[in-house]
Order: sequence, then C-alpha cells, then structure tokens
Amino acid sequence: MRIEERRVNDVVLLDLRGKIAAGDGDVLIRDAIQRLAQRGDKKIVLNFADVPYMDSVGLSTIIRSHLTLGQDGGQLRLLHVPRRLADLLAVTRLTAVFDTFDDETKVIQSFMSV
Repeated sequence: MRIEERRVNDVVLLDLRGKIAAGDGDVLIRDAIQRLAQRGDKKIVLNFADVPYMDSVGLSTIIRSHLTLGQDGGQLRLLHVPRRLADLLAVTRLTAVFDTFDDETKVIQSFMSV
C-alpha cells in the first residue's frame, strides 16, 4: 500500500493506493494522520479511489484516526468510498460519524463551511 499526499489550500488529501488490511496499510494511515496532526493540519481527506479492499483492521484504523484528529479540533472526511466500505459504514451506523463524498471539489468545499 502507498499513500500520496496532496494539499489544496489548507486541506490535505491522502490518496490511498492498494489494500488496507492488518499489517498492510493500516500503520501507514495511522502514522500519516498522526504526523499531519502533529504538524497542525486539521482538515484531512482520505481518498479511497484506488483501494480495492479494506478489512476490519483498516476500518478500526480510520475510526481511531478520526478520534485522534477530533481531539485536536481536526476533521477527517472520506472520498470515493468503495461500495463494500460504504455498506459497512451504513450497517455499523458510522455514516453518522463520517462525512463521505464522491466529488473532490465538494469535499474540499465542505471544509469551508466549518
């Protein structure tokens, strides 16, 4: 798994590429978000456009990352969520926790109203 970081104004987009599973991406996501939070970045988007698979450990990592950011006043948004993950978010009622988007421009604009 790889993560490519981009910045649009004060929003950081993390383009995730590859599987997110125990020992294969979960630590990379956690470390990237912790590094950004320590740097003072508070608006972070995880882009799942190139993620073919994510297991429960990956979901747990995203939830913990959301909590970590929230403690410092930051926000985590999800972009291009795969169908399986969207279904899992709905079943677990995490759709009330995570804002998900299918359009990069809209997710960036969503931070402007905060």
